[in-house]
Amino acid sequence: MRHGNESLKAGHIENSISKKIALAYDLQSRYSKTLLQDEKIKNLLFQLDKNIEVTWKEMEFIGVVKECNDCALNGGGSCCGAGMEKNYDSILLFINLMLGKTLPPDSYDPNSCYFLSGQGCVLMARQVICVNYLCQRICKNIQQEKLIRLQKIAGEELKTLFLLEEYIKKKIRLTQKIYKT
Repeated sequence: MRHGNESLKAGHIENSISKKIALAYDLQSRYSKTLLQDEKIKNLLFQLDKNIEVTWKEMEFIGVVKECNDCALNGGGSCCGAGMEKNYDSILLFINLMLGKTLPPDSYDPNSCYFLSGQGCVLMARQVICVNYLCQRICKNIQQEKLIRLQKIAGEELKTLFLLEEYIKKKIRLTQKIYKT
């Protein structure tokens, strides 16, 4: 396990999802207690949780969830293909731990994204591509106005996630500096 500033860089350098998960759990054990006492982090986590819920409700309401389920079951494909997990870093996985999620020790299906289970994605906080991607099928079957509204809603989720990620990185760097002096 890397320490110091290397722990922040490791999630961006490592390709192995198991190493990223291990680093996320290491970040949780070293920083969670301190970070969860920070009011800004508590507020951003709360806001992110609400934004994620609103995004999923809109996806359900306009039919995106139905289209995705039908495609996965009958369409012969899934956007959550093998290798998508490479887009995740240890900080984003750490945020999922802070939101109360558990990271799987193994892939559910080696032909799909590491985080895709039989009930959907096991993550709450997801990468931009996972939140924002609209395939041709969805664009064809759902009215453009509804998709524009969805993207505005998802944009709030992604903005909050970005602010949280950056603030956590800053706080971890400051904490590391305090312990070094």
